[in-house]
Amino acid sequence: MRLERTELHGREVPVISLEEGEEAVVVSDLHLGLRYGNRFLAKFREFEEFLKHLAARKPALLVLLGDVFELWSAKASEVFAAAYAPLRALAKLDCKVLYVAGNHDRIVAHLSRKRFFERDNLLVAPEYAVLECGGRRGLLFHGHQLDWKFVKLRWLWRLEPYVYLLSETLYALPWASEWVVALGYVALLPLVMAATKGAPPPLRLAAAASALLLSAPLIVLFWRAVQDRFWYGLVQPLARSRLRGKSLASPAVSRPLSNLLSLIEANGFGNVDFVVFGHTHVPELARGEGGRLIANCGSWVEEPGRPCCTFVRISSGRVELGRWTGSGEEVLAAEAL
Repeated sequence: MRLERTELHGREVPVISLEEGEEAVVVSDLHLGLRYGNRFLAKFREFEEFLKHLAARKPALLVLLGDVFELWSAKASEVFAAAYAPLRALAKLDCKVLYVAGNHDRIVAHLSRKRFFERDNLLVAPEYAVLECGGRRGLLFHGHQLDWKFVKLRWLWRLEPYVYLLSETLYALPWASEWVVALGYVALLPLVMAATKGAPPPLRLAAAASALLLSAPLIVLFWRAVQDRFWYGLVQPLARSRLRGKSLASPAVSRPLSNLLSLIEANGFGNVDFVVFGHTHVPELARGEGGRLIANCGSWVEEPGRPCCTFVRISSGRVELGRWTGSGEEVLAAEAL
């Protein structure tokens, strides 16, 4: 296996080339830590067993294609509780691990800036990665790039990692006192403004900036409390184009995917022979325009009427869509590259 780098949309992305006989396994949307009431929806125990199975099979590459951790709405303690066993199994894998950040775990994308794991078996990609296999070139990405809401509101959802980190710091305060502390900061606002009354404009401007910083904890806690209702209760219904649960046959998926690939190919990237993404939680393997192979990893989240614990396996000349049954692999579909 070879590792190189190229540029895509002005960003450096990893290019991983598999040698003959090597294979890559791709999983996405584990959402470790996701709960409904008192029940974890993420199949973290099943994923742990799957990783143990992979340790015996020894793939050359494991791709974690985004939304592996529920670093959006789940408490950090719940994420760690669900992720402990899978991470322990992951550490025992003797293969390269590529982590491509999703919209629910964008915090991970920041690790790529310092290249903390450059000499280790973990490689982090903020948006895209390229996989070459059997003379074919594939594009790997999480899939939220197909959702126009994430494109148009990029400034908003990219603030989410900072909101999550600050809110989790406040949640760590003893005796659930985060709201008391946040309100206490806001109570200082009149004192700050009164102290600078009649002061020169630059000082008043500095006081206003300080007031905004003092308000930040309360704003962050409020946003963390309402973000799911805002995003899924207001933005998604107004947009009428939520990608979750939609297949490749839906124009909401196929059109932005076609536009994205056309844009990438038109900017000197070359032909994209196959595509692997997630985000929609619908596992699929199909032929697109011009015979291009398109694979969706599905998810590892318990959802009514939809198969879970699915993955994509890529090897020389073949792509498989599989499902982990708890005791072995089931091949759902297979196509030649």
